[in-house]
Amino acid sequence: MDAILIGVVAAGVLLLVFWERVQSPVAANTQAPVLPAGVTLAPAPLLTEQEVVLYNLIRMAVQDHYLVFSKVPLWAFVRIDAAGKARAQIFRDIALKPVDFVLLHPGTREVAQVVQVEDVPSRGPQADRAHVVRSVLEAAGIKLVMLRSQHAHSVPVLASLLGLDPEES
Repeated sequence: MDAILIGVVAAGVLLLVFWERVQSPVAANTQAPVLPAGVTLAPAPLLTEQEVVLYNLIRMAVQDHYLVFSKVPLWAFVRIDAAGKARAQIFRDIALKPVDFVLLHPGTREVAQVVQVEDVPSRGPQADRAHVVRSVLEAAGIKLVMLRSQHAHSVPVLASLLGLDPEES
């Protein structure tokens, strides 16, 4: 009689466990929404028209040499070998500092060059941002190419500025 009672209790426990496992995926799918009520999101352009033109010119200039990415944050392609507070401080300094264009070597997957577009000589917060970007890239051994936004660039000129023979690209 004790064996029957133990068997019934064990079967009941197994049924409860099985029932919980079947119910848990449904509960996971009914999470609260991420956005508060009344908030709407819409896609926004990543690049201005002028940046798209420059992006396409850079792609044509480096077509067989590099992959081109835009608006990449510094922390995404710089490895920081530091510990504790020093590492945290560097991450804080570079956290919200994207670069305009990154030229990535497709074989090594490392950033070979960064292209920054400058409107006018920077002052204040923009100058601080430019100084941080320049310092980090220099310390990481990544070449920085500065371009003026008001200047009309051609594919051969860009290839030359990026250290490529215009006939190669």
